[in-house]
Amino acid sequence: MTILIKYPKHTKKISEDFFKRKSQEFINLDWCKWSGWFDTDGNIYPLYSQCRLQLTDKQPVELFSKTFECSLGYYEYNTKTPERHSVNATVKSKNYTGKIFFSSLSGEKAKWVVKNMYPYLLNEEKKDYAAKLLGYRPQSKDIENWTQDEITNYLASAIGGDGSVVLNKKRKNFSRFPRVEISLISSNSEYLSSVKYIVENKFQIYLPLTERFSYKTKEGDKTSYALRFYGSRRNSENLPVFKNLIKDNVMTLDRKKQKIQEFVNYIS
Repeated sequence: MTILIKYPKHTKKISEDFFKRKSQEFINLDWCKWSGWFDTDGNIYPLYSQCRLQLTDKQPVELFSKTFECSLGYYEYNTKTPERHSVNATVKSKNYTGKIFFSSLSGEKAKWVVKNMYPYLLNEEKKDYAAKLLGYRPQSKDIENWTQDEITNYLASAIGGDGSVVLNKKRKNFSRFPRVEISLISSNSEYLSSVKYIVENKFQIYLPLTERFSYKTKEGDKTSYALRFYGSRRNSENLPVFKNLIKDNVMTLDRKKQKIQEFVNYIS
């Protein structure tokens, strides 16, 4: 394990200053963004009073580290992909070296962040962990009252964490017939159903929720699901969502944002 950015341990005075500064600096859209990250690639550990963000991409974890003034670390490990079973084929597992960037908060700092994220968490499992860490269950924001900006900021991070953005560039005439598919992926179909409802309700669009494949884990057999956002010249109803995602300071992960930007440039 390697520490890439190191912050000193917080004293009571440093923590008080941190909470005061960040309370003035943060708005609801910031908490929507971090809730999207924690509903996907974040972890909450009630037993240790800790929350952690860890991804294979450095960019969002480094932002988390600098935003919440906590150390950034990196490690590698040997692992393998799960064996996948779908209607069309079976994909055997493969060995590979996993590369992880991580940043953690603990104690009162973790509780403060989790408390502020909680109203915008949509994954019930993560909400349960958050409630255990806090010792109580805060009030969630009524999903009927989310704004489009709140949904956009949440969705941008969730797609960054457990999503994919695919441009159909294999065809030579992509410039004439641009097509993009954005997917939010999870084995938790109830979580994806909540995201589906809130996005469809506010943007007045339809998002198919589909089964991808089944796979084996130590906890047993699971199924991967995808909430899909399609875009083409003929299917442009999702364009307002795409345009919102590529606004300044919305998406954290540049490599996914650039693909959406490329599609919007072609279709606009």
